Amino acid sequence: MADQRSAHRVTVRLRASYRSSQTVIEGWVQDLSRLGLFLRADHADAAGARGTIDLELPQGAPLRLPGEVVRVVTGGEAGMAIRFGELPDEARRPLANFMIESSFQARADQ
Repeated sequence: MADQRSAHRVTVRLRASYRSSQTVIEGWVQDLSRLGLFLRADHADAAGARGTIDLELPQGAPLRLPGEVVRVVTGGEAGMAIRFGELPDEARRPLANFMIESSFQARADQ
């Protein structure tokens, strides 16, 4: 099956917290793009739920990103795919810079 994603993804391992009106979920971001992320966690919110993600980048303050759960995965690769909403200006640039640095690092490691 072809990959239908429209944005470049980088493989990462970053701590993150997801918060909605129903739950708080701690986990690890497995991959990240300018449009969203996949949060590996033992628990998940329901598809369609909206919340915020506090993403811990290696440098700087955590980013607070709005998002919507678009897919829930159960089993061994449990987690949830979250599509970002409108990113605030103070989060957009640090996120983009981190993704560029991670892409360069991944190429250098190959």
